Amino acid sequence: MTNYYENVPLEEYEGILANREYWDNASCEWESYSKMEVKLARLGTFVQRGGDLNRVIARYAEDREYTYRVMAQHCLERYIEALADKRIPDITLRIYKLEKGEAVKLLTELLKAGTSIYFEKNKYSPQSYPVWKLDNKNLDGESIFAAIEEEHRQAHPNETREEIRERIFYWIRESWW
Repeated sequence: MTNYYENVPLEEYEGILANREYWDNASCEWESYSKMEVKLARLGTFVQRGGDLNRVIARYAEDREYTYRVMAQHCLERYIEALADKRIPDITLRIYKLEKGEAVKLLTELLKAGTSIYFEKNKYSPQSYPVWKLDNKNLDGESIFAAIEEEHRQAHPNETREEIRERIFYWIRESWW
Protein backbone atom coordinates (compact mmCIF):
# COMPACT_ATOMS: atom_id res chain seq x y z
CA MET A 1 0.00 0.00 0.00
CA THR A 2 1.56 3.26 -1.09
CA ASN A 3 1.18 5.87 1.58
CA TYR A 4 0.25 9.13 -0.07
CA TYR A 5 0.47 10.84 3.32
CA GLU A 6 4.15 10.01 3.93
CA ASN A 7 5.28 13.52 2.94
CA VAL A 8 2.27 15.51 4.16
CA PRO A 9 3.27 17.93 6.95
CA LEU A 10 2.40 16.48 10.37
CA GLU A 11 -0.16 19.16 11.25
CA GLU A 12 -1.96 18.61 7.95
CA TYR A 13 -1.80 14.85 8.49
CA GLU A 14 -3.40 15.37 11.91
CA GLY A 15 -6.27 17.19 10.20
CA ILE A 16 -6.73 14.35 7.72
CA LEU A 17 -6.98 11.80 10.54
CA ALA A 18 -9.39 13.92 12.63
CA ASN A 19 -12.49 12.96 10.67
CA ARG A 20 -15.40 10.54 10.82
CA GLU A 21 -13.68 7.96 8.65
CA TYR A 22 -11.33 7.20 11.56
CA TRP A 23 -13.43 7.94 14.67
CA ASP A 24 -17.09 7.16 13.93
CA ASN A 25 -17.71 3.50 13.25
CA ALA A 26 -21.45 4.13 12.82
CA SER A 27 -20.96 6.51 9.89
CA CYS A 28 -21.18 5.54 6.24
CA GLU A 29 -17.55 6.70 5.92
CA TRP A 30 -16.24 4.02 8.32
CA GLU A 31 -15.88 1.18 5.80
CA SER A 32 -16.51 3.03 2.53
CA TYR A 33 -13.21 4.82 2.18
CA SER A 34 -10.62 2.65 3.93
CA LYS A 35 -10.47 -0.77 5.48
CA MET A 36 -9.31 -1.26 9.07
CA GLU A 37 -5.78 -2.30 8.03
CA VAL A 38 -5.35 0.83 5.91
CA LYS A 39 -6.60 3.06 8.73
CA LEU A 40 -4.25 1.42 11.21
CA ALA A 41 -1.32 1.79 8.80
CA ARG A 42 -2.10 5.50 8.37
CA LEU A 43 -2.47 6.01 12.11
CA GLY A 44 0.78 4.08 12.58
CA THR A 45 2.57 6.27 10.04
CA PHE A 46 1.33 9.34 11.91
CA VAL A 47 2.57 7.96 15.24
CA GLN A 48 5.91 6.87 13.76
CA ARG A 49 6.40 10.40 12.45
CA GLY A 50 5.87 11.81 15.96
CA GLY A 51 2.16 12.60 15.83
CA ASP A 52 -0.01 12.74 18.95
CA LEU A 53 -3.14 10.54 18.75
CA ASN A 54 -4.69 12.19 21.79
CA ARG A 55 -4.62 15.53 19.92
CA VAL A 56 -6.13 13.93 16.82
CA ILE A 57 -9.03 12.46 18.77
CA ALA A 58 -9.55 15.65 20.78
CA ARG A 59 -9.55 17.62 17.53
CA TYR A 60 -12.18 15.26 16.10
CA ALA A 61 -14.33 15.47 19.24
CA GLU A 62 -14.11 19.25 19.52
CA ASP A 63 -17.50 20.87 18.86
CA ARG A 64 -19.15 17.50 18.17
CA GLU A 65 -22.20 16.09 19.83
CA TYR A 66 -21.91 13.62 22.68
CA THR A 67 -22.67 10.58 20.48
CA TYR A 68 -19.71 11.27 18.20
CA ARG A 69 -17.36 11.67 21.14
CA VAL A 70 -18.44 8.29 22.53
CA MET A 71 -17.94 6.73 19.09
CA ALA A 72 -14.33 7.90 19.13
CA GLN A 73 -13.80 5.92 22.33
CA HIS A 74 -15.29 2.80 20.78
CA CYS A 75 -13.11 3.20 17.69
CA LEU A 76 -10.09 3.44 19.97
CA GLU A 77 -11.19 0.15 21.54
CA ARG A 78 -11.70 -1.50 18.14
CA TYR A 79 -8.26 -0.39 16.94
CA ILE A 80 -6.61 -1.85 20.02
CA GLU A 81 -8.51 -5.11 19.58
CA ALA A 82 -7.62 -5.27 15.87
CA LEU A 83 -3.92 -4.73 16.54
CA ALA A 84 -3.86 -7.27 19.36
CA ASP A 85 -5.51 -9.77 17.00
CA LYS A 86 -7.12 -11.83 19.80
CA ARG A 87 -3.75 -12.64 21.35
CA ILE A 88 -4.48 -10.79 24.58
CA PRO A 89 -6.78 -12.63 27.01
CA ASP A 90 -9.81 -10.68 28.30
CA ILE A 91 -8.80 -7.71 26.17
CA THR A 92 -12.09 -5.80 26.26
CA LEU A 93 -12.39 -5.85 30.05
CA ARG A 94 -8.72 -4.94 30.40
CA ILE A 95 -9.16 -1.99 28.03
CA TYR A 96 -12.11 -0.76 30.09
CA LYS A 97 -9.95 -0.72 33.22
CA LEU A 98 -7.61 1.84 31.61
CA GLU A 99 -7.95 5.59 31.86
CA LYS A 100 -8.17 7.74 28.74
CA GLY A 101 -4.48 8.62 28.57
CA GLU A 102 -3.49 5.01 29.17
CA ALA A 103 -5.77 3.71 26.42
CA VAL A 104 -4.41 6.23 23.93
CA LYS A 105 -0.86 5.37 25.02
CA LEU A 106 -1.64 1.66 24.52
CA LEU A 107 -2.88 2.28 20.98
CA THR A 108 0.15 4.49 20.28
CA GLU A 109 2.59 1.83 21.51
CA LEU A 110 0.82 -0.93 19.58
CA LEU A 111 0.95 1.19 16.42
CA LYS A 112 4.65 1.95 16.94
CA ALA A 113 5.42 -1.74 17.31
CA GLY A 114 2.99 -2.94 14.64
CA THR A 115 3.69 -0.52 11.79
CA SER A 116 6.82 -0.91 9.71
CA ILE A 117 8.37 0.86 6.77
CA TYR A 118 9.29 -1.06 3.65
CA PHE A 119 10.91 0.13 0.45
CA GLU A 120 9.27 -0.93 -2.77
CA LYS A 121 10.68 -0.57 -6.25
CA ASN A 122 8.89 1.65 -8.69
CA LYS A 123 7.92 -0.27 -11.84
CA TYR A 124 8.79 2.62 -14.09
CA SER A 125 12.05 3.83 -12.58
CA PRO A 126 15.00 2.38 -10.65
CA GLN A 127 14.06 4.33 -7.52
CA SER A 128 12.39 2.80 -4.53
CA TYR A 129 9.90 4.55 -2.29
CA PRO A 130 8.90 4.13 1.36
CA VAL A 131 5.67 2.32 2.15
CA TRP A 132 4.25 2.01 5.67
CA LYS A 133 2.42 -1.23 6.35
CA LEU A 134 0.67 -2.79 9.27
CA ASP A 135 2.80 -5.71 10.43
CA ASN A 136 1.29 -7.07 13.62
CA LYS A 137 2.01 -10.77 13.07
CA ASN A 138 4.91 -10.73 15.54
CA LEU A 139 3.53 -7.95 17.72
CA ASP A 140 3.83 -8.74 21.43
CA GLY A 141 0.71 -6.88 22.47
CA GLU A 142 0.52 -8.69 25.81
CA SER A 143 3.87 -7.25 26.95
CA ILE A 144 2.90 -3.73 25.86
CA PHE A 145 -0.49 -4.03 27.56
CA ALA A 146 1.04 -5.48 30.75
CA ALA A 147 3.55 -2.60 30.95
CA ILE A 148 0.77 -0.02 30.75
CA GLU A 149 -1.29 -1.90 33.33
CA GLU A 150 1.75 -1.99 35.64
CA GLU A 151 2.21 1.78 35.22
CA HIS A 152 -1.45 2.19 36.17
CA ARG A 153 -1.07 0.01 39.28
CA GLN A 154 1.98 2.00 40.36
CA ALA A 155 0.17 5.30 39.84
CA HIS A 156 -2.94 4.03 41.70
CA PRO A 157 -1.72 1.54 44.34
CA ASN A 158 -4.84 1.81 46.50
CA GLU A 159 -7.45 1.74 43.75
CA THR A 160 -10.68 0.09 44.86
CA ARG A 161 -12.97 -2.22 42.91
CA GLU A 162 -15.61 0.50 43.01
CA GLU A 163 -13.25 2.96 41.29
CA ILE A 164 -12.56 0.35 38.60
CA ARG A 165 -16.31 -0.26 38.16
CA GLU A 166 -16.92 3.47 37.80
CA ARG A 167 -14.22 3.73 35.14
CA ILE A 168 -15.70 0.77 33.24
CA PHE A 169 -19.11 2.41 33.40
CA TYR A 170 -17.57 5.68 32.25
CA TRP A 171 -15.88 3.90 29.33
CA ILE A 172 -19.16 2.43 28.17
CA ARG A 173 -21.59 5.25 28.92
CA GLU A 174 -19.73 8.55 28.94
CA SER A 175 -17.32 10.44 26.73
CA TRP A 176 -13.75 11.36 27.60
CA TRP A 177 -13.58 14.08 25.02
